[in-house]
Amino acid sequence: MEGKNILKLSHVLAFLLLASLFQSLMARDLISDGIEVLQLPVENDGESVCPGKQSWPELVGKSARYAKEVIQKENPIVTQFTLLFPGMPKPAAYICGRVYLVVNWKLIVQVTPSMG
Repeated sequence: MEGKNILKLSHVLAFLLLASLFQSLMARDLISDGIEVLQLPVENDGESVCPGKQSWPELVGKSARYAKEVIQKENPIVTQFTLLFPGMPKPAAYICGRVYLVVNWKLIVQVTPSMG
């Protein structure tokens, strides 16, 4: 029993020694080193930093193919479409130029398409 405790203690000590060798990596350190850091879009006074139209409520009930054509026509920066089914979670990463289309099994838009 005592041997297992010593082994656990040695693992904890090894972890702490290794952890003390690493520096924390912060974005401000990268910027000061001249490395470009990707910044997520934020809203300034309610306005998104992504240019152009952000959502298309008029496309609910239309086909996904038609919605894609309209969205690309109204906002040329949109290059990626992600199809989701109702109830599926959206990824947390916000990307300008990506639109989520929530569709049913007939590929009819069910929820207002939005940039993200």
